[in-house]
Amino acid sequence: MTYDRKKQLIQKAAIARKQIGIDDDAYRTLLAVRYGVNSSKLLNIAQLADLLNLYIEKYGWKPTPSKTAKPTPTQQKGKGYQGEFIKLDVRDPLGPQKRYALALAKMLGWKLSGLDTRCKTQFGVERLQWIKKQGHMQVLINDMVTRCQKRGIDPTPQS
Repeated sequence: MTYDRKKQLIQKAAIARKQIGIDDDAYRTLLAVRYGVNSSKLLNIAQLADLLNLYIEKYGWKPTPSKTAKPTPTQQKGKGYQGEFIKLDVRDPLGPQKRYALALAKMLGWKLSGLDTRCKTQFGVERLQWIKKQGHMQVLINDMVTRCQKRGIDPTPQS
């Protein structure tokens, strides 16, 4: 993970350097004076972040998304959960049940904000991902399964 992040920062620094118009000699001098190295590959993640901040503050560089970059889920438009994103901790023991609850909510056409409002009203928890009690998840899922069945929706998980 750290290696991937470092690689991304090195690539971003190279793009910034080219867009600003810093030639190779000036770049190597900057690295030597500021960090005591002659290559960005020898910098750590904090130093690379500092280098990018330098480009932004001193040279006015503004990072721009690539033309081929896909929009993030919150940038996409749609109904229900299409285009909405929720991050669940992989170590959460209730993670599978929360994913199932999200799938049921999508089948029912509920918005993420509506599900969060329900969790706050019914359980006193601001967001679905913050539920910690097994009993709360069972109550929520049982109600959602019943609602699906009443609408003629098959609530069984698809594998």
